[in-house]
Amino acid sequence: MRYYYLYLVDEEIANHYFGREYKIYQLFSEYQKKISNDNVLRKQIDYITKPIPSLRLHQFLDQNLERFNNNLIENNIYRHKSKTDNSEAKLTIFDTYIILEAVGGYEAETTFFEVLRRFDKCFIAMEFHTNRYGWLNPIKERKFI
Repeated sequence: MRYYYLYLVDEEIANHYFGREYKIYQLFSEYQKKISNDNVLRKQIDYITKPIPSLRLHQFLDQNLERFNNNLIENNIYRHKSKTDNSEAKLTIFDTYIILEAVGGYEAETTFFEVLRRFDKCFIAMEFHTNRYGWLNPIKERKFI
């Protein structure tokens, strides 16, 4: 099973750290490894992230997931099953982050990723067990002439 933690990063921070996502990942990874929650790390995370706009996100997910079959929404937890590659994913929304649990192939989790990237371009996904991380939507760097 794969567990992705998704955070909504402040747009200015996301633009600054595009191409250097590993630094953001290192911060979250170090925070995850701490047994006692480190207050300094927590403050840094709070500074670079934004709260999840739950109501707007729920409305967006409801509108955009209805075209996919095999969806189940229960207690604000979204589930999606893909018959194509026998994959299954569960999306749970919290105040400051989202957890996406996935098993099987990648189609079910990709469906959620695609919808979330259209909602906001500043989502970063991190999977701590395999040290995988990245933006859901590649952010283009600003070019100053």
